[in-house]
Amino acid sequence: MLVALGCWVAGAAPAPAPAATAPPHFQLLGDWSFHGHHYRFTASGSAVSGRSLSRVRVGHCRLKAGTLLFRGYRYSGFRAKADIWKGRLAVVGDNCRRTLVRSTITQSSELFFSESSRLPGGHRPPPGTFKRVRPPLSPSDPVFGTWVRNGAGLVLALEGPLYVGRAREQFTIANGCTVQAGTVVWRMRPVAPDRYSGTIQTFFGPPGCAPASLDASTWVLAAGAAQLIRESAQGQPFPYVRG
Repeated sequence: MLVALGCWVAGAAPAPAPAATAPPHFQLLGDWSFHGHHYRFTASGSAVSGRSLSRVRVGHCRLKAGTLLFRGYRYSGFRAKADIWKGRLAVVGDNCRRTLVRSTITQSSELFFSESSRLPGGHRPPPGTFKRVRPPLSPSDPVFGTWVRNGAGLVLALEGPLYVGRAREQFTIANGCTVQAGTVVWRMRPVAPDRYSGTIQTFFGPPGCAPASLDASTWVLAAGAAQLIRESAQGQPFPYVRG
């Protein structure tokens, strides 16, 4: 990062941006890596800020772990299939003094975002690409429990290296097959705070109803962990409520 972070470090928050008409499509919060360094983004109200999780070297300057590097990013909308965030970074000069610059984060998936800024003097370095650091599996993840849709429940729990959702009772699916109680239907793992990725089990039609493919899916924990929205690979949402 850090010739490009050559130099960045957060400064004061920008002027408030106009309120976005819709929430972000992707999750900016959580841990990210760039050139071997890790950063954690957290929210305060509608603004998102990021701190280093280890010491960062910028030229001959050293920034201690916990240094606030990105501050006051506010969501400004969804354009060209990406969330756009506006905030501020600070350029670190040869004397280790910091100068604020405007910054834009462009996020087009849960796994990557790019940051671009204009340095003093007008030079704009190539955007830096940050990679998501997945949250670890946790037995206390708030997603665990029973999730219900159309009267049928799925019990989600940690099983080995995955979060596994099993049918609470038997239920009938759209192709006429009956899924038996205890059948594994969901397999997932955390991808970001309140975001999960994995697969759902599909089944061939009657009379055999044998297990078919594992189709890609994502899940979003919403409404204060009272709702879980599964989204198919085609973008169709399927909301579940706690049972």
